[in-house]
Amino acid sequence: MGAELTGTSGLSDALQSALAGEHAAVYAYGVVGGVVDPVGATEQLARRAYDTHRTRREQIEEQVRALGDEPVPAEPGYALPGRVTSTADARELARRVEDRCAVLYAAVVAASTGDLRAQAAGWLEDAATRALEWGAAPTAFPGVRR
Repeated sequence: MGAELTGTSGLSDALQSALAGEHAAVYAYGVVGGVVDPVGATEQLARRAYDTHRTRREQIEEQVRALGDEPVPAEPGYALPGRVTSTADARELARRVEDRCAVLYAAVVAASTGDLRAQAAGWLEDAATRALEWGAAPTAFPGVRR
């Protein structure tokens, strides 16, 4: 991929964490898709997000393998922050997913340089944008915890 690494162990850890986050995101978006109205803009947003996270999961698995590591597997299930029984609940879950992914992508940005850093920065921008689409408040530095 042409990425220069700032430290293979740190990068591997960041990628493995991002991969674990993608596994959880795919699971969560399955829940979101099962709750939102099956016709309309919210369903389309959920479907696009699900597809994006599946694709990103595959990309990160490839990156992990390129470092010579075995990708962390998906868990059989994931604890959700609460019951998801309405579109409002689903939107809140989706906002949380994108916020969490932004934090994980920021760690990949910090651990890499070159092409991978640019790619991870794009992932971060994508997560921040999608969070806004789900109704999150704008933040100056998405993915950064204070």
